[in-house]
Amino acid sequence: MRRGARLLLLAGALGIGWLLFRQAPRDVVLVYGLGDREVTSVEVEIARGDQVVRRAELRPGPGPAGNVRHPVRLPDGDYLLRIRIAPRGAPAEREEQPITVSESTTIVLPWAGH
Repeated sequence: MRRGARLLLLAGALGIGWLLFRQAPRDVVLVYGLGDREVTSVEVEIARGDQVVRRAELRPGPGPAGNVRHPVRLPDGDYLLRIRIAPRGAPAEREEQPITVSESTTIVLPWAGH
């Protein structure tokens, strides 16, 4: 009887630990693939459902933007990125891209507008 209670307690502790681990934020690097375009700014909103959880404004240096890196910490789940790119000398472009976070990783987002 004691052995069964210990196993049940251990299984419960492992289950709680697993749930807490899944809620811990993951290190995610978002990479916006902008190619050889000159860009003055990249504005990003990261939303989960109806709630915006992160906002950022990134300013690439002069010259071709290439790949703009954006490190964030996000818990597991589905997100919608609302991205606004301001090309030098041209109107701003907007795009939305869904992502799913389930591990620490790098997610490359090619820009469809170029």
